[in-house]
Amino acid sequence: MKRIPFFLPMLSCPHRCVYCDQNRITGQTVAPKPSDVAQSLSSVNEPAEVCFFGGSFSCMSPDLQRLYLEAASAAPSGSVVRFSTHPRCVSEDRIGLLSPFPISMVELGISSLDDEVLATCRRGYGEKEALSAVSRLLDAGLTTGVQLMIGLPGQSMESSLRDLRLLASVKGPRGMALRIYPTLVLPGTELEALRSRGAYEPLDVPRAIAWTSAMIVAARDLGFSLQRVGLIETESLHRSVPEGPYHPCFGEFARAESLSAMLARNSARGPWALSSRDFSILHAHAGYGVLSLSKKTGLSPSSVSAGFRFLRGAPGMKKKRGVVEE
Repeated sequence: MKRIPFFLPMLSCPHRCVYCDQNRITGQTVAPKPSDVAQSLSSVNEPAEVCFFGGSFSCMSPDLQRLYLEAASAAPSGSVVRFSTHPRCVSEDRIGLLSPFPISMVELGISSLDDEVLATCRRGYGEKEALSAVSRLLDAGLTTGVQLMIGLPGQSMESSLRDLRLLASVKGPRGMALRIYPTLVLPGTELEALRSRGAYEPLDVPRAIAWTSAMIVAARDLGFSLQRVGLIETESLHRSVPEGPYHPCFGEFARAESLSAMLARNSARGPWALSSRDFSILHAHAGYGVLSLSKKTGLSPSSVSAGFRFLRGAPGMKKKRGVVEE
């Protein structure tokens, strides 16, 4: 099903986080009105997933929230709605408001579950509140996604892996999707001020890839699905020249690194059964994943490639520059 995104930058966000500038990330300064959404969807010819990203959707007033949800009904019959929101705005009343509408997923911007990291970033909630929000969504039968970040002030790889274990304990056998984003230092944010006075040091690209790779491996082991790795590159983001682990192909590198780690763990000498998708991931960017697997196993790159065996009928993967999205 085709996704049709509408970005509502900062709309109804209860806090301004130290790292956030959604106008630079999305290239938009004004959120579309519900009438704009309805007009845009009126020309769509097949069922679609209408996505509201960038703001805190369920933090809107109930009336405005209904207007956006009703605007999404301008899409053809069979369409569904996905949105992102803040953990503070997932009360039983807010969840009940969604019941008349075909919600495909609610994504929570959690960033971290480390209380000290959350306080430093001014997220406005703590671990317990975030996990309670996740639990309420799952208990209501809503498909739930969680957006996590790496490289936040005071955050460590160990705390990120702990976040995954905590989320896994809440979800149990139920499904949950993840997005993993690297922290970038955008001009004009408070994080840039922290960086300028030496109070924060952003990750470099290699360390961020290693951190994200460890997250992906752990997420797979714990039964999460991977929705996206890395930010979608926009002209506005490119022009802002952010500091930190900024690379247009970040998601692809992280996915290749995690795949090589899982293959080496499963079989130190091969052979390795691959789908065509996995083969492409490993060989992209001058064989980055093959070279990574070579280093992990001690085999030469040619010996690694000779150890690949192909699976048939594996699902495909959508790719955008710098992003891996399933």
